[in-house]
Amino acid sequence: MLSTEPFRSIDKSTLMTAQKSIRKTALQYGMVFSILYFLLIFFSHTYVIEELSNESRKHRLDKEVESFQTIIANEMPTADEIGSMIDQFQLLLEHALIVEMKDGSVIASNNVNQTKLRMISEKPAGFVEISHGADRLLGLKRGVGIDSSLSSITILEMESGLAERSSGAHLTLLAASAILLVVLLALVGTTTYLALKPIEHIKEDMRRLQSGKQPRLNPDAPEEFSPLIKQFNNLLELASRRLDRHRRLNSDLSHMVKTSISANLAILSDTGSLPPSRDDIEFMTSNLKDLSRSLNYRMSKADISGRQMGQTCLPIEIANNVISVMEKIFPDKSFRINTSLPNNFSWPMERQDLSELFGNLLENGGKWSQAEIDVSISQTDSGLTIEVADDGPGITPEAASKVMDRGSRLDETVSGFGLGLSIVSEILEDNFGRMNIGPSETGGARITVVLPFPE
Repeated sequence: MLSTEPFRSIDKSTLMTAQKSIRKTALQYGMVFSILYFLLIFFSHTYVIEELSNESRKHRLDKEVESFQTIIANEMPTADEIGSMIDQFQLLLEHALIVEMKDGSVIASNNVNQTKLRMISEKPAGFVEISHGADRLLGLKRGVGIDSSLSSITILEMESGLAERSSGAHLTLLAASAILLVVLLALVGTTTYLALKPIEHIKEDMRRLQSGKQPRLNPDAPEEFSPLIKQFNNLLELASRRLDRHRRLNSDLSHMVKTSISANLAILSDTGSLPPSRDDIEFMTSNLKDLSRSLNYRMSKADISGRQMGQTCLPIEIANNVISVMEKIFPDKSFRINTSLPNNFSWPMERQDLSELFGNLLENGGKWSQAEIDVSISQTDSGLTIEVADDGPGITPEAASKVMDRGSRLDETVSGFGLGLSIVSEILEDNFGRMNIGPSETGGARITVVLPFPE
C-alpha cells in the first residue's frame, strides 16, 4: 500500500486559522495602521502649528513692545500722553497694553480690569499666559532700563481671537489629512493587490493540478513561497515514485508468486498417488527459496520512506551499529570507519532509510572483499558523502550500470551485486541522492554515495 506519511492530517484548529484570506488580513491591518498614522500626523501637525503660532506670536509681540518702547524713549511723554498712546495702540492692534511706572502707578487699556492687572504684575518678564474666566490672554512682558521712568511694558492679545483665526488652518489641515488618508488607503490596497497577485497564479496552478491538467506546481513563484512550492513538488514527486515502485513490485510479485505456485502445483498434481521424487522436492525447495528471497528483496524496497520533512538521524551512530552487525556476519572481514564528524552529527533523513543504505553497502562489501572494507563518511559542499571501498574483484562499468537501473527485474540483476545496490539506488532516488561505482585503490569496488542538502 502506498504510504501517505508526507500527507498527514492537519488539526482542524490549525486549518481554521489558515483559511483567513491574506489579502483581507493585509487590508484590515493596513486600514487600522493607516488610521493610526492619520491621527498621528493630524495631532503632530496640530502641535507643530501651535508651536509655530506661539513662536510667531512671540516675535510679533516682541516687535510691538520694542516699537512702543522706542516711541516712549524718543518722545518722553507724560503719563496722560502715555495713556493716549495706549488707547491708540488698542484701536490699531486690538491688543491690551499695560505700562507699569517705577513710582508704582499702572497705565492700562480700558479692556483690562484690576484682576488682570494684579495677575500681570505678579508675572515675571517674558512670555506670559493669563486665564480669567472664559478669557485666555497671551502676551509679552518686558522690563525697561533703569534710566527710564517706566518699569515694564506688557502687550496682551486675546486667545479667542487667535483661535478663530487659526480654526481655518485647522480645518484645512483636517481636510488635507483626510485626503492623505484616502490616498494612503488606496496605496495600501494597490500595494496589497499587486504584492499578492502572484498568489492567484499559485491558486490557479493548484486548480490545474487537482484537475489533472498539470503534474506539478510552477516553481516560478515569489521568494517567500518558493521553498513551500519546492517542498510540495518534492512530496508529489516522492508520492509518484512510491506509487510507481509499488506498482512494479506488485506486478513482479504477482508474476513470481503465480509462476512459483503454478510450477509447484504442476509437480504435485502430476504425481498422482505417488509421492514427489527427490528431484521434484529439490526443485520445489529451490523454487520456494527463490520466492522467499524475492519477497524479502521487494519488501525492503517497499519499506523505503524517502525524504521526510522534520526527520533527522545520526549517520555515525548508524554506521557503527551496522558495522557491529556486519562483523558478526563476516567475522573474517575487517570493517574500518574513517570520519572527522562527531558522533552526535545529525543529518535530515529518515533513520530506517540510512540504516538500510549502510546495511546494503556494507553487506555488499563484506560479500566481495578479501579481507578489508573501508568506510568513509564526510560532509562536503555537495552534502553527506559516504564511500565504501573493498579489496575484492571489483565490478565492471556495464554491471554497475545494470544494477543501478530502476527498471531492472530481479532475474536480470548482476549476481551478488544486483539486489543490495538496487535497493541503495532506490533509496538514493527517493532522497535525491546519487551513486557512483568505480575501482578502489586495492583493485576492488569503490561505491560513493552523495546525499544532497535539503532545499
